[in-house]
Amino acid sequence: MTTGYTLVYGLINFAILAAALFIIGKKIVPKMFGGRRTKIEEDLKAASAAAENADAALAGIPQTNAAAEKERAEILRTAGDDAEARKTAAQNEDLQQARERAADTERSILQRSRSARQDLTREAMEEVIGEVRQLVKTGGYAQACAALTDRMVRRATENLHLTLGDELGFQENGQLSVQVRSAQALSAEQRGCVLNAVLSALRECGESATEDEVCFSVEEDASLAGGIYLQIGDTVYDYTLDSMLERAKDGVTVLGHDGEDLVELLRAQLRQVRPEPDVYQTGTVVSVSDGICRVSGVSDAMAGELIEFGNDLQGMVMDLEKDNIGVVLLGNYSGLQEGDRVRRSGRIIEVPVGEELIGRVVDALGRPIDGAGEIHTTHTLPIEGQAPGVIMRQPVSVPMQTGIKAIDALVPIGRGQRELIIGDRQTGKSAILLDTILNQKGKDMICVYVAIGQKESTVAGFVQKLRERGAMDYTIVVSASASESAPMLYVAPYAGCAMGEYFMHKGRDVLIIYDDLSKQAVAYREISLLLHRPPGREAYPGDVFYLHSRLLERAARLSDEEGGGSMTALPVIETQAGDISSYIPTNVISITDGQIFLETDLFNAGIRPAVNVGLSVSRVGGSAQLGAMKQVAGRLRMDLAQYRELQAFSQFGSDLDKATRATLHRSDRMTEVLKQRNYSPMEAADQVISIFAVNEGFADGIELGDVAAFEKGLIPYVKSHWPELTGIINSGRKLSKEESDRLKEEIRTYTESFTAA
Repeated sequence: MTTGYTLVYGLINFAILAAALFIIGKKIVPKMFGGRRTKIEEDLKAASAAAENADAALAGIPQTNAAAEKERAEILRTAGDDAEARKTAAQNEDLQQARERAADTERSILQRSRSARQDLTREAMEEVIGEVRQLVKTGGYAQACAALTDRMVRRATENLHLTLGDELGFQENGQLSVQVRSAQALSAEQRGCVLNAVLSALRECGESATEDEVCFSVEEDASLAGGIYLQIGDTVYDYTLDSMLERAKDGVTVLGHDGEDLVELLRAQLRQVRPEPDVYQTGTVVSVSDGICRVSGVSDAMAGELIEFGNDLQGMVMDLEKDNIGVVLLGNYSGLQEGDRVRRSGRIIEVPVGEELIGRVVDALGRPIDGAGEIHTTHTLPIEGQAPGVIMRQPVSVPMQTGIKAIDALVPIGRGQRELIIGDRQTGKSAILLDTILNQKGKDMICVYVAIGQKESTVAGFVQKLRERGAMDYTIVVSASASESAPMLYVAPYAGCAMGEYFMHKGRDVLIIYDDLSKQAVAYREISLLLHRPPGREAYPGDVFYLHSRLLERAARLSDEEGGGSMTALPVIETQAGDISSYIPTNVISITDGQIFLETDLFNAGIRPAVNVGLSVSRVGGSAQLGAMKQVAGRLRMDLAQYRELQAFSQFGSDLDKATRATLHRSDRMTEVLKQRNYSPMEAADQVISIFAVNEGFADGIELGDVAAFEKGLIPYVKSHWPELTGIINSGRKLSKEESDRLKEEIRTYTESFTAA
């Protein structure tokens, strides 16, 4: 490092630190901490009080439980009525819920206090930067600033290289625009240095340019604190002190411990200021309409790249034309106007990923929308990723239990599979998805739920049900609601997939749900039409198949060499009047490994989940099914398909033979057993017991209306008399003859007691 550079840098650093200490000691701390400290202390006191109340409530639970047990025993002894015991249990549950709410309140207050500390730090840093800039301009540092400008001119000319876009622009137009702005007037030597550097860069590109072909302009800008601002074509080389200080301000993201001194935090941040250039391409907004923006300039922009518009508004490049690019806007663009300047980020659109997102609700760009504070993660991934190749995969052979009998028995799903959920509106699609997430509790499965085009109230209700049942502890919710723009609905599934891929490549198992891809296809059609792409069938663009295939192909079960992780995809498609032969449903059916078709008539008839056995299929089949389940449900699918046909035939006459009546009788009971209430997923062992009992005819003598009660009592009876059965079924092997005989005996004993009661 040269002596001049050391002197300039030392002078700048001294000025920054002096101003920082002065502002913090005399202005910022008394000004900002006065009101904020009081608010934080009040919040923390409220949190402590809530915690004490929760502890007091918790301390009273054992005594209440003991009293309840005593009272319950007395009531049962004298009257045999447990109504009061249920009432006491409900009171205990209310106390527990109150404690959980108090704990949630405490966590919320702590998060708010952390957020307030972060806001305070950033505001302090912003005011310090402003004072530093003013101090440098008016505090007698003119000579140092002039030296800094000279240094930056030389650095800019040493590192000057034309981009491909600027080179092509020169070839086409025969001229190259060069604009220079500086804090102090440039000398003739400095001007010549910049001009010669530009001509030299052109010659490196093979262009024999002269001074007449370079449109060179120099401007003195008193608003700059020091350094130079150089723009060549679309590319900006920002060597100003203002840019360095702004980057220091934007870098304040780490808060440290609560006891860390604010002065030391800001001082450490300011020490990182280095006189490095900020190089980027810029452009101009040509038109804005319906979430689509046309931008001239930024000639080296890539497809899928993020474009920055200022005020936290970003866009994604989706159309590349000769003289402009088409950008879809990701956010509120009401303040964007023609002529506004934009900046190329140089990054393909990406989202934050990592453990920190678990339990949070985020938008399509990974920004939190649940009011629980910022998400502090250092990992990001592009939303578009390459699907694992064949060599990187292994066969799908491990079950992904949904907890729903009609699915786990008839259309089993394996880890790494892509199973489509398809049906009309209001046929129970979201209920199946919710039960599937609830059933993953304790199974070391990360769930990612992507809500596309749904009402915010619907998503909030879904999240609330997950929270009430403890499922948010392993779930990430990505929401692009119906009120958001089409680009956000288009991006959301890819963002959720990137979040899931992070865990898959870490060797974890992931379940990702896209609810639903029909709305994403509609959003993509809207974007494509606004970008003037040629419409095809049903006005969808020709690449709408690729829209979903490149998303769903990323679901896989990786080989052991790749970590052994998996990502299971459950896309949802909404049909119109049960038409599964329309464009988008047939596209997705051809991509996935099977479909679960929910029929409106079955749903209205009270058969829920309304799975149509004839149209539902899993192309993985028994390979992803427990041995015992495969054993007891082997002929179930065929029997139920036959039952539907016999049921339709029996409507035309009452004179049926004995075998047909017996088939209908047993299938009626099997259909009743396969019915399942919402939010009540069942373990695999419980499903095997229920289906085995009906298959073997033990429910034939049970009235149809009593089948649910029969099943409810059967499962705990068998498990209490044969505790090892759960482990045997979960081991994955089939039941031996001796085990099947014992299971029959246990069910027979319970059936006799049930029918005798």
